[in-house]
Amino acid sequence: MGTLSLFNAILTVVGVLFLAYWCSRMLGKQWVKDSCSGGNLKILSQLQVGQDRRILLLKAGEHHYLVGVSQAGIQLLSEVEGEFEADMPQSTGGTELPSFQELLEKYKKFHKEKNGVDR
Repeated sequence: MGTLSLFNAILTVVGVLFLAYWCSRMLGKQWVKDSCSGGNLKILSQLQVGQDRRILLLKAGEHHYLVGVSQAGIQLLSEVEGEFEADMPQSTGGTELPSFQELLEKYKKFHKEKNGVDR
């Protein structure tokens, strides 16, 4: 009788772990699909600047924003002017898009020249 209950306990634990894994995979896929394909809000590019810190280039409607994301929260850094495209690989044309780092440096240079301020 003791062996059977031990087997049932192990089987139950394995079943719970499998269901947890399966549910997390399904919820993760749904979250990614919902967050990346939102109608008016798109993440065009992101740059990892620390272990838990990122800078995102977002497109909301017709506006572009630089947003800082960390464990402390989300902060709007700046609204960016210009035309940007997502960092997704291009299947046609063969031209490679500039990296987010290059776009950020270009924006900082433009902002510095425009306002004469170094940020």
